[in-house]
Amino acid sequence: MSPKRKKAEVDPITLTVVWNRLLTLTRECGERVVHSAQSYVMGLARDMGPVLLTPEIEIVTSVEFIPCHCLLAEIPTKAILNKFGHLDPGDMVIGNDAYIVRSGHLPDWTFLLPIYWHDKLVFYCHFRAHQSDSGGALSGSYFPRAYDCIAEGLNIPPVKIVKKGKTAEEVYEVILNNVRTPNAVKSDNMLIYGSIRRMEKDIGELIDRYGLETLRACTQEIIRRDEIATRNQIRAIPDGIYYGESACDWDGSVPDRPVWIRVKLTVKGNEMTFDFSESDDQVDFINSPLGNTYAFTYLALFLHIDPSIPHNHGARIPVHIIAPQGKVVNPTRPHTYGGCACSCACAIYEACAMALGKADPERAKACSARHFSVDVAGRLPITDPRTGQDLEYFAAPFIEEGGTGTVKGFDGWDGETGSIHSGALKRGSVEECELVFPFRWDVVEIANDSEGPGEFISGRGTYSERLCIAPPGARTVLMSGDCDGAVHPPPGMAGAPPAQLGQIFMKRAGNNEREIFKTIDMGDMYPGDLLITRTSGGAGWGNPLNRDPERVRLNVRDGFLSIQRAKDVYGVVITQKKEGDPETVEVDNKATKELREKMKAEQT
Repeated sequence: MSPKRKKAEVDPITLTVVWNRLLTLTRECGERVVHSAQSYVMGLARDMGPVLLTPEIEIVTSVEFIPCHCLLAEIPTKAILNKFGHLDPGDMVIGNDAYIVRSGHLPDWTFLLPIYWHDKLVFYCHFRAHQSDSGGALSGSYFPRAYDCIAEGLNIPPVKIVKKGKTAEEVYEVILNNVRTPNAVKSDNMLIYGSIRRMEKDIGELIDRYGLETLRACTQEIIRRDEIATRNQIRAIPDGIYYGESACDWDGSVPDRPVWIRVKLTVKGNEMTFDFSESDDQVDFINSPLGNTYAFTYLALFLHIDPSIPHNHGARIPVHIIAPQGKVVNPTRPHTYGGCACSCACAIYEACAMALGKADPERAKACSARHFSVDVAGRLPITDPRTGQDLEYFAAPFIEEGGTGTVKGFDGWDGETGSIHSGALKRGSVEECELVFPFRWDVVEIANDSEGPGEFISGRGTYSERLCIAPPGARTVLMSGDCDGAVHPPPGMAGAPPAQLGQIFMKRAGNNEREIFKTIDMGDMYPGDLLITRTSGGAGWGNPLNRDPERVRLNVRDGFLSIQRAKDVYGVVITQKKEGDPETVEVDNKATKELREKMKAEQT
């Protein structure tokens, strides 16, 4: 199928200038919020994302912010405009109810503003961001076993909290009265509003210089080119039907029951269809609302194809997604979905990446480590002089995280925060967390022997120890609802085995025994308790027995790989001339060749 859009009459230099200016303005819109936000996860982790859309609700710019906030933008925008039909200059709509705006979990609020130039509607700006609190039983909403989605947090339908530049105080008061940190939430909401209005001014100046018709021609042309480029990438994948599957450890309610995401990928010509009909039925907590499912399906494709292709509407046209209602990938009200953006999102991405890897193994990207940093909500018996109330907090540290998956020709990177974030989320700062929250990280280090094996290996996992130093009278609740991969690891690609499993332990104060702290769970933590986390690395690419022995030697020399694992997994025999001196490790080439021949024969 060929693109339906006609080529726009715009010179290439003007197109490049206008396109890059729109990208810059979108980035600046987000960066202003990053540098002034009250919410920890917005300000320090960059848990947000602005997107520009045409009046026809087609994504134009999607930049380097978290995929779950950006790649779904067309779906919430359509839902909001279906309700209101028209937005006036100065309006701002917010909403977080995923059964209406079709997005993700409740702490991530959607903001939608129209962008006008004089009396002409030019764009919509969709901005999605993780608030410091969204009500519910616990801040952050990463707790399983809530009775229903109402118990998870405040469910906000699309509502205008700003009308023609004036705040709808009576409506807004109801929302702010049902969150624990109303001042911080209000501050961040108005910060987003102000940043988008500033972008509106900057876009107006761009139009003043080049004209409205030129701007519209540029946006249509870049979408047209994006569609052509994506279709060409799909055409290079052999036609056929390919399958992928991945599982979440459990749903936080029914023990020892994994939740499976299964996808059938059909490639035909320059189009493809991802069909999730064989996935498990909806469960508890980890269900993925439709927009979240779309976002991580797109992400798997975008990370597989040419990275220079913009992720705008054109890239979506040749991609079709089937997600039947009532499945874990498209739940129905009032099922809970607090863990959708981490646990289920990983499984959706991994299943799609596996199917794409079978279709096109040479370009397959192995999956990164799953998100594994335990969140915490709490109250400190310290009176805030501004409110007269005890301090409430929610922390998603993003410190105890693993490495990236890999691709053919390159090893993965250490320290990235998982496939679902794709490098767009900033790893947490130990110092910042220790200043604000009642914890001390005594150990944060790369974990030895934690890489995903392959001809090309993944980034490595981490080993961390987090000590609770909360004062007497504090309440500290750990939520591992965003952690997954202690039972079911990310898959490897092109003959590589799966990644390793992650582990979480609790060592209670005065007790040296380790207790298992499950993923997708919750529990209290007390002063002196120690949380121990060993994350997996990502997954590798290719048969580990084909890895260059010299690369294996260097990994051993640098202390990331043990001599025993080098032999057992990679078939490389390492000798060490001088004990304790890593510079003296060498490959025994003859023994390595013999061992690899034996191990490869056993593989077949």
